Amino acid sequence: MPDALIDKRTLLASLIAKVEATLEELRAGYGAARDAVLSTPHVMKSKREVFGQESAYLANALALNIQEREHELKLLRGLRLPENPERVALGCLVGVGESGETIEGFYLILPVSGGMEVPAKDGGLPVRIVTPQTPVAKALLGKSVGDEVALPGAPVRVSTVLQVR
Repeated sequence: MPDALIDKRTLLASLIAKVEATLEELRAGYGAARDAVLSTPHVMKSKREVFGQESAYLANALALNIQEREHELKLLRGLRLPENPERVALGCLVGVGESGETIEGFYLILPVSGGMEVPAKDGGLPVRIVTPQTPVAKALLGKSVGDEVALPGAPVRVSTVLQVR
C-alpha cells in the first residue's frame, strides 16, 4: 500500500459506507415493523394472536439499533486518524505476523464498529476492526514496530508488530 494515510482513509470510508448500508436496511425493517403494528387490530381475538405485539417489540429493538448505528456514524465521520504514529494508538492500522516474515493480519483500532471486516481492494488480507476494549486491541495498544505481542485466541499466538500506520 503506497501511502499509509490514504489507505487508512480509504478503509475508513469503506467502513462508513458499510455502516450506512446497514443503517438503511435497519430503517427499512423498522418501517415494515411499524407498519405491521399500525395495521394490526389492537384487540386480540385470541390469546395466541400476538403478531401486533411481536411487531411492536421488533420495531422498538430496530429503533434502538438505528440509534446505535447513527451514533457510530457520527463518531466515525469525526474521527481523526494519526498520521505517523510511532506506537499503536486509536486510529492506527496495525500489521502483525512472524518476525521478519510477511504480514499475516491487519487490525484497525477504532472507537466503534468492532468485529467488522473491511476487504482489501487489491484482494489482499481483510482488515479487522477492533475497539480498544477488545483483548486484541489491549494487546496491541502502545506497541511499536518490532515488539512481540501475544494475540488472544485458542491457542494464544505470539506475533510481532510489523507495521504501524
